Amino acid sequence: MIPAAESPRVQRALLLLLITQFWTGYCLSTISFESLQGKNILVIGGSGRVGGSVVTQLVQRGSKVSVGGTSRDHFSQAQARWTRIFPQFDFQNIAFHKVDREVAESITPIIQDYDLVIHTAGPFQGKVKTPNGVLEACVRASVPYLDVCDDYCTASAAKAKYASQAKVPCIVSTGTWPGVSSLLAKQLVHKALAKDPSLQPADLKVDFGFFTAGSGGAGVTLLVATFLILAEKALTIVDGRRIPVPPLKDFEYVNFGDIVGDRAIAPLNLLETASVHDYLGVGSTSAKFGTAPSYWNTLLGLFGSMVPKEVLENEPFMRKLSVFSMPIVRIVDFFAGATNAIRVDLSAKGLGKLATAIYAHENLEPCVGESIIAFAAAALTESAVPPGVWFTEEAIAAGDDCAAVLHLASVGAHTCVVEGLDLSKDEIFGSSIKQRPKTTKSGKR
Repeated sequence: MIPAAESPRVQRALLLLLITQFWTGYCLSTISFESLQGKNILVIGGSGRVGGSVVTQLVQRGSKVSVGGTSRDHFSQAQARWTRIFPQFDFQNIAFHKVDREVAESITPIIQDYDLVIHTAGPFQGKVKTPNGVLEACVRASVPYLDVCDDYCTASAAKAKYASQAKVPCIVSTGTWPGVSSLLAKQLVHKALAKDPSLQPADLKVDFGFFTAGSGGAGVTLLVATFLILAEKALTIVDGRRIPVPPLKDFEYVNFGDIVGDRAIAPLNLLETASVHDYLGVGSTSAKFGTAPSYWNTLLGLFGSMVPKEVLENEPFMRKLSVFSMPIVRIVDFFAGATNAIRVDLSAKGLGKLATAIYAHENLEPCVGESIIAFAAAALTESAVPPGVWFTEEAIAAGDDCAAVLHLASVGAHTCVVEGLDLSKDEIFGSSIKQRPKTTKSGKR
């Protein structure tokens, strides 16, 4: 029992605790889709499947969108497609600029009036020595920048070259994976270290699992990227040692939640393996990927092991092969669907598995767009991302801001699951986050 004399003091303490809990519900993050409304945003590569998904998502959020690319005909075809899919929105007022993604001088003159540039014109594999004219132009003009680079060496080269020059937020390697996957890992690592201060990042292991049904509705460029990745050994990191293994061999089944179920996945060289180790300090990491139907896994594995490396690395040839394969791919996609899923497992030395996060969406194309514009919202939120060139693990602060971005990225997801460490879904995905009232320059809310 509480002594009577102590009751008022205890009551005041409880009242203060309740007020604090109520207020913190509104003080978690300022990152929201509101930051996209009315903003001028240029999408380089916006005529493609990934870029087009970004365009349509931005239009739905009230942004003023323009597209940069190499072909006005392709842009017109994309406009027609967007109108068929989203007849309730007007895409006819979207401007088109002809640009060369490798030449900053073709981009600099047109970006002065833009609030953000999003670079989706891949593939990015093997482009370490290729100029990133888009990022160079944005750094010169101090225009915030995002890209969807899924090649670690290419992204690292761009970061090394421009990080010290950038006076605005520039985030590389955004999207679903990489992007959402990296933030899920960061959240789990952050929560594990907070719950057990004796743990060190080097004690932890992060295992990524990725699944896409069919091609996920991918366009030619994404198919080209897949073929190019098959030319690379899959990186795994064990206690800080980088160990390459053959791609798409030694499949294992993992569960991606009740809707997606158990799926076969095998090692593939994906960006998160390196970035989570290098920027979160995690001691051991791996990434595995699988698709459906199962024979698609077999064909990709055989393709990667039997085709000479120099052929797989030949981007023009892989593009021709992708164009030739597209009718078959579309038939398979019709039956297989376009489901996309991520599983992140966190374990620790001597403790075994600590936690799991699962994210899944019924369609890869809108999923990617939703994920990218979540990072766009962060880049356009004042003080959310510091000036510089950052990987997603660096750009978005662990905890509330990570949860806010994951919440925005999961608006269309059918599965958001967290297990272990007594974590709630809201702690990772921020599903019930209330946005903090914006502060004016005078400090008044």
